[in-house]
Amino acid sequence: MREVARRGFADLRVVDVARRAHVAARTVYLHAPTKERLVESALRVRAEALIGRIERWRPRGESADAVLGELIAMHEREYRAESVLLETLVDGALPRDVAGLLKELDTVRLGIIARTLNDLARRDELRMRTSDAIALAHALLSYPTWRTALTGPGRRRAPRLIYSALRSALL
Repeated sequence: MREVARRGFADLRVVDVARRAHVAARTVYLHAPTKERLVESALRVRAEALIGRIERWRPRGESADAVLGELIAMHEREYRAESVLLETLVDGALPRDVAGLLKELDTVRLGIIARTLNDLARRDELRMRTSDAIALAHALLSYPTWRTALTGPGRRRAPRLIYSALRSALL
């Protein structure tokens, strides 16, 4: 994963991956006959683990503020934990099959956002239409937004800033 993130898919060499893993290149080829399959399998394992963690997430708080804060914290935590995976997928220089993992992740993430905000809407705690709330939260919690927020001028304040923007618009 780090080799793909560091060099990019086009410049990735299986020999370098093998050297980093302290195995012979032939060993790598036994597990993945092509560079594409090697990258896809590595990314798929990491992406499936991330998808599983996101799917299992449930807010613990009762208040709308607490639920929104937990939703943002979960997105921040997962972005920070899997930034290499997400940056590699967002980069877009991957084969089409591999790039499809980002769409899978986004679909799961959108489902969590929709479920959470639908729950708040059922409790009559949203100030705007549910579909608009979901669209806004989806945009502000997307991986490219996190990358920009955490590397831009907001840096460590980014989660608080995203929370404030969503809270003032939604609750």
